[in-house]
Amino acid sequence: MANSIAISSGHALYVRGASDIIDEVTEARKVVTQVVAYLKQLGVTVYEFHDDTSRTQNQNLSTIVNFHNSKNRELDVSIHFNSAGRTSNPLGVEVIYYDQSGLAANVSQAIANASGLKNRGAKQRKELYFLRNTHKPAILIEVCFVNSTVDVDLYRKNFDAICRAIAETLAGGKLPQPAPKKISFYTGGYSGENLVKIHNFLRDNGWWFTPERMDNGSIAFLVGEFTEGTEKANKMEQFLNQNGFWYEVR
Repeated sequence: MANSIAISSGHALYVRGASDIIDEVTEARKVVTQVVAYLKQLGVTVYEFHDDTSRTQNQNLSTIVNFHNSKNRELDVSIHFNSAGRTSNPLGVEVIYYDQSGLAANVSQAIANASGLKNRGAKQRKELYFLRNTHKPAILIEVCFVNSTVDVDLYRKNFDAICRAIAETLAGGKLPQPAPKKISFYTGGYSGENLVKIHNFLRDNGWWFTPERMDNGSIAFLVGEFTEGTEKANKMEQFLNQNGFWYEVR
C-alpha cells in the first residue's frame, strides 16, 4: 500500500508515556524497530525515529512531527501503548486516525488476528497533535493496554506476529513464514501429590523429560522439545496453568 513510510515511537526518552506492567516508551521502541526491519524486507523505504532529546511534552510532539514532515514519504505511523486502571480483563488494540479510517481498521484487525488481542477497531481523533499536524496520511497505533494482564501476556507471546502484521498491512505484502520455534518447559517445586501428578501426566503422554533435585529437596523437570503453538505444546502449558504450577518456557 505504501512504498515509503516514516514511523516513530510515541513520547520520548525523557518524556515518558504510560507505565505499569510494561513501559510504553520501552515497548514502542521495540515494536518500531522490528516493524522497520520487516518493512525493509518488503521493499519499503522507511524512516525511523525515536525522540532522545525532548524534555517537555510540547517539545516532544513538535520534534516527532517535524521529523515526519522532513521526510519524503507516503505515510506516517506512530506507535503507542494504551493505559487504563490495572485489570485482569482484556482491553485490546485500537488504531487512531484523522481521515484514514480504512487503513486504521485494517491494521487494528490484523493485529487482533495475529495476537488474539480484542479488536477495539478504528477510532477517529482529529484533535491529536500528531494526526493533525503531519502532512501525509497518518495513523497512530495503540498496540495494547500496559495495565491489562491479559493484553500484556498476549503482546509478549505474540510480539513478532504483531510486528509482522503491522508491516504486512502497511506494505500490502507478505513476509516469508518463519521457521517453527522449538521450545521446552522448565517447571519445579514438586513434592508429594503434585510430584505424582506431574510425573503421571508426563509419563502418560510419552513426553521426554529430565528430573532434577533442587536444593530444598523438591523436584524440577525439563520437559520436551515442543514446536511452539502446536497441540502438544498447548496441552502442556494448559496442564501447568490449570494446576497453578510454576514454569518457564525455554
